[in-house]
Amino acid sequence: MPDNPMTARRTRIRGFTLIELLVVVSIIALLISILTPSLSRARQQAKATHCMTRLAEFMKATVAYGNDHHFQLPPAHYNARDSAASAVHGWAEALYVSLYQDKHYSFDEDFPVMRNRDDRYELWTCAEGIPRANSSGHYRVYEYSWRRGSLDAVRARLPLITDANPDVTSPLDQRSSWIAMERIAGIAGEAYIDERHYGGANYAFNDGHVIRSTTLKRQLALDWDLDPATTNR
Repeated sequence: MPDNPMTARRTRIRGFTLIELLVVVSIIALLISILTPSLSRARQQAKATHCMTRLAEFMKATVAYGNDHHFQLPPAHYNARDSAASAVHGWAEALYVSLYQDKHYSFDEDFPVMRNRDDRYELWTCAEGIPRANSSGHYRVYEYSWRRGSLDAVRARLPLITDANPDVTSPLDQRSSWIAMERIAGIAGEAYIDERHYGGANYAFNDGHVIRSTTLKRQLALDWDLDPATTNR
């Protein structure tokens, strides 16, 4: 008698063996281990690009501020004249007030824009920066350039705005910086160039272009005005 076709079909169907399953799982795990760093790097690059876009926007705002203030740069630091508490403000606050004319802006607070009070000033925070409630800002101006007063007085090779550490409270943290603190505008103990974008920092220049560099911080540490004739350690 011939075999039942259904019976024959059932005898040919079988599941995966344990070894085959282990091979498949191993291949999937290998692919994940290969792709995960690439995906992480892609996310970091996206954040770095977003950060560079913000720096470019800062430079546009700086040009607009200069057009309204006799071609001068905003002050790196200033005390609000209409504040009873003489709160300290800076370039970010000056740009914000100039651009947005915020009717609710308070001159009574200490660095409200740079500290992102009430999440109203998110433009001055970097997605890759460390989020902290009292962050003193994720960006700083390079004072050697900034104190020249106007964009056209700044050397083309020197940055104007760069990534900065959002909060440094210990004097020992300063030792991790390649650059003297006085070259970065910030309250004492709270600012230095931070290479948070996969080993590099973002820098904006007076012609409006922005770069990510892994070497400029070290160059500025050795020669803070980038003059080949001098060594300004």
